[in-house]
Amino acid sequence: MIKIANSVCCLLLLLLLRLPGLAQGFEIKGSVKDVKYGKVQLLALEDDKVILAEAAIKGHQFIIKGKVDYPQPAKLIINGISSFVFLQNTRYQIATNYFGLNGKQLKGGLLNDQYQYYLQDMTNPSNPDRTLEFLAKYPDTEVGAFLANYWGKYPYSRVKSMLDAMGPNARKSWYGKLVTQREEVMSKSQPGRVVPDFKALGVNTGDTVNYNRFRGKVLMLDFWASWCHPCRMEIPHLKKVYEAYHGKGVEILSISVDAVDAAWKKALGQEQMPWTQARDPRGFEEDGFRKVFGFGFVPFAVIINADGTVYNVWDRTGKPLEQLLDEALAQTK
Repeated sequence: MIKIANSVCCLLLLLLLRLPGLAQGFEIKGSVKDVKYGKVQLLALEDDKVILAEAAIKGHQFIIKGKVDYPQPAKLIINGISSFVFLQNTRYQIATNYFGLNGKQLKGGLLNDQYQYYLQDMTNPSNPDRTLEFLAKYPDTEVGAFLANYWGKYPYSRVKSMLDAMGPNARKSWYGKLVTQREEVMSKSQPGRVVPDFKALGVNTGDTVNYNRFRGKVLMLDFWASWCHPCRMEIPHLKKVYEAYHGKGVEILSISVDAVDAAWKKALGQEQMPWTQARDPRGFEEDGFRKVFGFGFVPFAVIINADGTVYNVWDRTGKPLEQLLDEALAQTK
């Protein structure tokens, strides 16, 4: 009886392994009407240096096999002509001709059908808005999670709206987890958050600058770097703002994310900023101030209320800095 049971288990396992979407990976059987010999490749869309699979065309036919760690978009290339598809570990078929290659021709995977609907059937010219429309129709799919991750990087309101539109399975997917992590990080600089005390390196060796010295005043926390051209282009404007608002109770603390101390100090000498300067000893690493305040680029600024809570982010796309400072000052009266 034990031997029979073991045999049955082995047979079931073999049958399961032959089912689409399980351990065997993906397989595409294709025919190209006007290409007798050539080459087929699948490249990762997010990094086209990564070859997911490749095969030869012989007598107009090809079979290309591989395996993806998670469902993802890819570029299908036949002798240099390409089209975008969405791969999962299942079996596909495609019949095409050289100049007529189209991702819709790839049959066998539900995710690719959804992806082609987004690419070819939806008409909204704004990719972020089109992504939200797609999520309304397909809220719980890996395709929606990929689109949310790709088009929902900034601002926070967009990231949050796309995450909220995703179903539980989409959130558990590879791309869904990335969107969730991004929302968690970016939420750290959203209005109302209590700012923790923090320390940064001062200009003089051995000195530190901490947040406690600014409590009770409206503070603009400005993140920049010597190598950031937009940051340095903004400095003349910040000098005017400091001159106009410092007497009203506004402080500016610029924290550089330069990894090299000498580069930072050279820039300080050139720019001559009259407000407090400090540097993150971790530079632009993710475990430094980027983690504390949830940003992924510079210039980036946070307006902090006198009571130690975040008032808002100045992202150069919304309200002018002066308006934000006026509003924060009004709350202290």
